[in-house]
Amino acid sequence: MREIKRSEKAGLPPRTLVHIGHEYDKATLISLIDYNQDHFQEKLIENIEDTFPFRDSRSVTWINIDGLHDTATIEKIGNHFGLHPLIQEDIVNTEQRPKMEDFSSYIFIVLRMLNYDEKRL
Repeated sequence: MREIKRSEKAGLPPRTLVHIGHEYDKATLISLIDYNQDHFQEKLIENIEDTFPFRDSRSVTWINIDGLHDTATIEKIGNHFGLHPLIQEDIVNTEQRPKMEDFSSYIFIVLRMLNYDEKRL
């Protein structure tokens, strides 16, 4: 694993997506949950573009991306769904502290993933 230091972003213009945190060699995994009162759908997504039709749906859609080091995928989905470029920068910064921001068309929440490590008891 290779750790990217904040200094690698120094000198780059704003809105440049650079993953900050541990680099993983796993492939990006995209899953989607879409539901309303009449239906529920859960599936794995092959290409990020397959999520694009859900932007204008009247249902609730959760798109989960495991692999935030894949900045091209984050940029594609962020641009399509109208996420502010600085929010996209926050997404690829895995060292970002927890926070919540309420925008007119979406709520951005940063939380740490909870996990149980038996070895650290």
